[in-house]
Amino acid sequence: MTVLLSGRRGGTTHREVALLASLPPDLRLIGGLAVMVRVGTPHRTTVDLDTVARHLDLHHVALSRMALTAEAGGQYTFVGDLDLDVIDVAPVSATELAGQLVAGGEPVSDLELNALAHTWAHDTATPLDIIAVDEANGEVLATADDRLVATTTGIVVMKASTIPLRASSRPEKRASDLYDLGRLLVAGDLQHPNFAALPTILLEPIAERLAAWFIEDAGRDRTYREVRRFDEPRLDLDATADAVDEILSIQR
Repeated sequence: MTVLLSGRRGGTTHREVALLASLPPDLRLIGGLAVMVRVGTPHRTTVDLDTVARHLDLHHVALSRMALTAEAGGQYTFVGDLDLDVIDVAPVSATELAGQLVAGGEPVSDLELNALAHTWAHDTATPLDIIAVDEANGEVLATADDRLVATTTGIVVMKASTIPLRASSRPEKRASDLYDLGRLLVAGDLQHPNFAALPTILLEPIAERLAAWFIEDAGRDRTYREVRRFDEPRLDLDATADAVDEILSIQR
């Protein structure tokens, strides 16, 4: 499958796709550019690349040679002020990790849920050809072929598990995550069988959080106040609530 992203020559989208093409192929794209790819229509701009990988240490040397700076924790800076964050996921599969958490017999913490969500997104990523084209004349600016990108479901579970971990000092990140969630649920070609395939230990809390943010009156009002700063395109909260209701039907 091929996805076209329009932008200006030398602009952020052009440079991000060019950088993505140069990265190790086993890195799986998440974050803002992945949302843009999965939504397939205009979305808020991003200024960096976010990826997940298993065994980051195997890629660190190659990435360090390419980057201008390489910091501990999987953070790299490239020419043009582009940042790359690489999250190292669990060394075992998401299915095995879910089994371990269930076998532990203890309530799953927000951090454990977040780790499981990122591992699930890593394991279920699918390949796409991503092409940046000039918004003025359609000329191809950069191509990243056969790149693994988190599915819509994978991005949704990651964001829904990350929002509760956002520090209160960064309300703008919570707002952008909620906006991304809504856009993915409405316009991200959500595959409901993918949600049905989630481990129960992941599906149940994610469904509850989505309902609290987009269906329940108090949470929906707060979500509206937070995401209204993003007006291009404006988030349709009614359509988002309908999409969440379908997810809740899977849980039932």
